[in-house]
Amino acid sequence: MHALSHFLLAALLILASLAATPTHASGVSLPDLGEASGGVLTPAEERELGRSLLREARRTAPLVTDPEVVFYVDSLGRQLLANAPSADGPFYFLTIDNDQVNAFAMPGGIIGIHAGLMLEVRDEAELAAVMAHEIAHVTQRHIARMFARGRDINFTTGLAILAGILASAVDPTLGSAVITGGVASGIQQQINFTRTNETEADRAGMQILEGTGFDPHAMADFFERLQELSRGVGDQVPEYLRTHPVTLDRITDARNRASQMAATDTRDRGPEFQWMQARVQALKDPRGTLERIRATDSPSASQRYGAAVAHLERGEPRRAREQLERIDAADAPGLTHELAFTALLREEGEHEDALERLQDLDAVYPGHPVIRERLARVHRDIGQPDRAIRILSDMIRQETAPNPELLRLQADIADAAGYITISREAMAEYFFHRAQYEEAVRQFEAAMDASDASEQDRQRIEGKRDSARETARDAREERR
Repeated sequence: MHALSHFLLAALLILASLAATPTHASGVSLPDLGEASGGVLTPAEERELGRSLLREARRTAPLVTDPEVVFYVDSLGRQLLANAPSADGPFYFLTIDNDQVNAFAMPGGIIGIHAGLMLEVRDEAELAAVMAHEIAHVTQRHIARMFARGRDINFTTGLAILAGILASAVDPTLGSAVITGGVASGIQQQINFTRTNETEADRAGMQILEGTGFDPHAMADFFERLQELSRGVGDQVPEYLRTHPVTLDRITDARNRASQMAATDTRDRGPEFQWMQARVQALKDPRGTLERIRATDSPSASQRYGAAVAHLERGEPRRAREQLERIDAADAPGLTHELAFTALLREEGEHEDALERLQDLDAVYPGHPVIRERLARVHRDIGQPDRAIRILSDMIRQETAPNPELLRLQADIADAAGYITISREAMAEYFFHRAQYEEAVRQFEAAMDASDASEQDRQRIEGKRDSARETARDAREERR
């Protein structure tokens, strides 16, 4: 069994048993949310629980960290949110590095989309349909109601549910095999939505789709796609069907409602989805990607892009360039095409040319996170760590829940440049946002003790250290 499977299996068993016992009152970071008799989670409680669970997910989930894929999924999610009534509070879109055709929603606006789902949907509208459905579970307060059905509404229960979802992400048999009987059975019920929940999420999701300009028929189309994938596979049905059962009545209802909505047949709003789908496949399986394109008589622009990504993954820049230069710019999403050339230039060692190209892009797309992150890397490559650190600091400051990958990159660049305080502080933040609170405290203390730390640095870091120490203490108490 995969090492991560062992970890999650143990975590799920421990957390399920913890959920059966009373817990101590906790601090702000790890909220004790009271008894079920108190009603559903308040929006504030759900957001606080979500922030804690987000840090746990970033620590334990097999996440896709490629900046371009992450940005695409997040960007699509934000566009859907703009047309979702009652989408209050933050949302976090995570791409799970897993072959399952699955998606999930967690408290506090955490939406998980599996890479396997991205590869199996046939167009952007189907992917948007799944994301809109999961967003609707949050906005319709289904998750808050599920927690109200439990006996102990607290961080530990939420963590047990998260562990079950992540265990299933590694091995579909783990989540259902471990969660049996007693309180654990109740946790399983909380993972699965009721038929009423599913119908409500379908209808609200279709309204979000329509408002965003996608064909609302994509919802029913995806359900039919799931049924196609489940034929002839025995018990190995798509995981999405286990947690979101699809019936003929559900498909019919979705189809009828779509027919009553404003007419639009938009399935893809440009080539971006096909390119990101090709990118996910190429990063996952470079060799298979190249074998498929060699067997294709007339590769599409997105297939050639996928081949270029695969060649770069294999350290073959010359062949990557051959593929990119055969793509007609009219068939390409401009920014993605340009970013591919900057990646190629870096692989070829042409860092100055890459920098010039990225600076031109930054002028056209100011503040774009993928461009900014790549600019930081190129500044590091050409020996300008101060500029790299400044770019990353600006990016991190703008995020409500900083991306740990950016913090780790900042720490690595600062360490190589001899900026010990910056490096240790960034590493502390990295560990904190991955729910490794004890290590975060140690790194904050190392930052305070660094030889290049000023008095102002120490005062600032001391406050962060004390906050991390309190969160670490709360976490220990929750696990007793």
